[in-house]
Amino acid sequence: MDAAIIQNSELKYPREAPFHPSCQYPEYSFQDIGPPNAVYEAMRTLLFRLDLDKEHYNTEDWNPLNQLISPGDEVVIKPNLVRHFNPNGSMDAQITHGSVIRAILDYVHLALKGEGSITIGDAPLQSCNFKKVTEIAGLDRIMEYYQKNTRIKINLVDFRKSAGYPQKTGLIKHTDLPGDPKGYTTVNLGQFSEFYGIKNDFDKFRVTNYDKKKMQQYHNDRDHCYVIANSVLHADVIINLPKLKTHRKAGMTGSLKNIVGIIGSKDCLPHHRIGSQDEGGDEYLHRNFRKRLITGLYEHCDSSKNPITGTMGKMGQFFIRGTQKVLPFQDQYFEGNWYGNDTIPRTIIDLNKIISFVNKNGILQNISQRRTLTLVDAIIAGEKEGPLEPSPKHIGTLIAGENPVIVDLICSQIMGFDYRKIPTLKRAFKLHTHNICQKSIDQFKIQADENIRFDDIYMHYGHHFIPTSGWEGHIEHDNLD
Repeated sequence: MDAAIIQNSELKYPREAPFHPSCQYPEYSFQDIGPPNAVYEAMRTLLFRLDLDKEHYNTEDWNPLNQLISPGDEVVIKPNLVRHFNPNGSMDAQITHGSVIRAILDYVHLALKGEGSITIGDAPLQSCNFKKVTEIAGLDRIMEYYQKNTRIKINLVDFRKSAGYPQKTGLIKHTDLPGDPKGYTTVNLGQFSEFYGIKNDFDKFRVTNYDKKKMQQYHNDRDHCYVIANSVLHADVIINLPKLKTHRKAGMTGSLKNIVGIIGSKDCLPHHRIGSQDEGGDEYLHRNFRKRLITGLYEHCDSSKNPITGTMGKMGQFFIRGTQKVLPFQDQYFEGNWYGNDTIPRTIIDLNKIISFVNKNGILQNISQRRTLTLVDAIIAGEKEGPLEPSPKHIGTLIAGENPVIVDLICSQIMGFDYRKIPTLKRAFKLHTHNICQKSIDQFKIQADENIRFDDIYMHYGHHFIPTSGWEGHIEHDNLD
């Protein structure tokens, strides 16, 4: 089975970490049980619907991940821990919930049979307080339980090499972090990068709140490099646990976008190209002198260490933005937060090529180098201004599959979005080399309450998600009620 869907409008997150199951399932390898936990039961059903060790289901021999994971493997579990707060209030709509992490962690543990290692890791936003966000997710309690009750080596890792905290002066205060204990490898995709066709645009590549000069060390007219955590490169298996949300730059974020969190330095991640479309950029639509000034002031603050000039730059940004009350901008797009962003899809696909085809030494190969499984947390999903300010949308859904492209296509249907209008998915289907999806849509085998065709997903399991303001009217299906 290529993918599976669970949807139950009554499905809710349990609140008591470490999120034990509420009954002693035959295959469960621990003794502790807890209060009602419908997420754990839903995860079991989801794995069963993927036809994983189906013949042993509901017996003590059931080991659903045994074809994916072998004893002795190094396994990485990659949740979405983007930030420790949501201005709209709902962390459930922003990060992968701990009950989802715990449920799949138990089945990884079962498959390893006491041999191997597990790393739970992510590289969240540079201003994220990793300790706080892991506590919110309940990961601190999960780790404490596992370290007391198993002999498996398990680590919780912040993959970032440094954090950056915005100051009142407008500057960014950088702090070094321990990072990945296994170190990092700089992977150069060169001519196999999705940026190779526009390599002469390297001086336009930007990521907000980072120094553009460092970006050009990684992406230039020769190289297209990414700093990858070795825990990921050395892994035999990657379990991808994204949160389903809208995304200002990419339209939607699911399994493909979640892989952005495997890096050590976000200086290597092009998110947009400065300037308007007719200037060769994708930062905004229409050429605008005031917007160009705002960008210049932002970049000054990103690279400056002088608090006085930083404060002046911040005040300048505020003043120029205020002029739109008198003379409105032709469009309200900033920082590539709109449907015309052609940069972030290339970065996303590059990183997915890396986890599929780059070996443990950082060298691109022609065959797959590791096994993957994606489980999307959409019990409470995020709509409107995701990924950093999502509004909660309770749809009681979990989606799973081995191929991230197939999973994201299904997610787009569930959100009511047209995958043909999502640049990342369009790009994923037209790769001239190192294809990350080998099947056509009409070949997908999807198990929900029954076998279902891809074209029928929205009718039975779809919801109307409100896109971010920069995508509204440009991503929705034209023919869906």
